[in-house]
Amino acid sequence: MWPGDPPWSYRLAAAIERGDAVNVGEVRGTTHAGTHADAPLHVDPSGAAIDTLPLDAFVGRALLIDVSGRNGEIERAEIEAELARAATEPAGSAPERLLVATGCDWAPGFPSRWRGFSADAARWCRERELRLLGTDAPSVDSPGSDGLEAHRALFRAGIAIVEGLALAGIDVGDYEFIAFPLRWTGADASPVRAALRRIEE
Repeated sequence: MWPGDPPWSYRLAAAIERGDAVNVGEVRGTTHAGTHADAPLHVDPSGAAIDTLPLDAFVGRALLIDVSGRNGEIERAEIEAELARAATEPAGSAPERLLVATGCDWAPGFPSRWRGFSADAARWCRERELRLLGTDAPSVDSPGSDGLEAHRALFRAGIAIVEGLALAGIDVGDYEFIAFPLRWTGADASPVRAALRRIEE
């Protein structure tokens, strides 16, 4: 999770071993832990909350591309439109959902650097009429981005955002993608349980 965010915790508020009739769990923590979907409310006080986003954006055909560079190294700070365009061209199709393997390394813990999307790349996503953009990085914006321009541009275009996907070792190509957010009324984000199923032509 993001440094400084409240950590996730789980405890038994009621426990059979303590004499209660059933086990009942209590969870606490940030809405942005692990793999999660952002809502426009995350960057805009008047933006839509997670429970109002259309569920069909979070399920359906998706193209997984790899922009990690050689040996998984991050070669440039941002993903530009030209790089995203070149990575999608071999597919020969225009999927509604794009999943981007950036080579973000979570092994040591929360990463200090990753590849975010430039404002130009976010506009390219709008031009392609994407429904959803997913990344293996903690954010679609680059580290230290105070303006969160990629978030804002994507949300203005009605594009759903999923961050923190576990894409290491997964082949590029076409998949069925499922990652429903919880229906948390008025929330700025929600953890998701993301799954991919390979589409064989």
